[in-house]
Amino acid sequence: MAEEGLTIVRLADIPWEARVNVDGWPNRAGMYYDNRDLELCIRLIDYPVGSIEPRHVHDGKHGTTVLKGKAIIDGLTLGPLDVILGPSNEPHGPLDYADGCMLLSAFQGSYYHSEVEKLATEKHYRLIQQAELAWQTLPSGGEVKVLVDHGLDRMLIEAYRFPAGASVTPGFLAALVVDGVPKVNGETLGKWDFVYRKVDGPSGRIDFPEGGTLLAITMR
Repeated sequence: MAEEGLTIVRLADIPWEARVNVDGWPNRAGMYYDNRDLELCIRLIDYPVGSIEPRHVHDGKHGTTVLKGKAIIDGLTLGPLDVILGPSNEPHGPLDYADGCMLLSAFQGSYYHSEVEKLATEKHYRLIQQAELAWQTLPSGGEVKVLVDHGLDRMLIEAYRFPAGASVTPGFLAALVVDGVPKVNGETLGKWDFVYRKVDGPSGRIDFPEGGTLLAITMR
């Protein structure tokens, strides 16, 4: 639903694709956004308890943010708002989702992948732990934490945190509601609902009557 330049995509309405990886682990992917001109798709990935994603490689690049549960990779445990940055054509993984995991994957280029046995001799993929990054105060109120500012070409991934009563005109392309009940033109959004705007279109406005957190993607 479009409201003043922002299109709302409800979690309850996204189409899901059931998948099984090479090791037989079931998972599913739900599509929020698929822009062929930008070669950008944003999907919700759901891995059940005990899943393992094998080491793999793909042509595209992605920033995948943990929303719920944990992902264990290279002996490091990633939790909510931590990010796996996967460059093009570089093997990464395996990823262990022992307790199950919900992730938001922003992918530029092809997200189709193939499993591989070995890592590359040079490592460019990154594991980003948000607790090590500082919140920065916004001039208009609220705070922003930059999760990914390099390594994905034009893609920027940020977390925004707004206090109760805040009203903002966003500069980002798309965002997922992490917590709170923000409103777009009076319509209330819930957890993991999603909004986006046209690339060169007006931004609209988002109100935060009770405060809230957004996970935002921008193409610079």
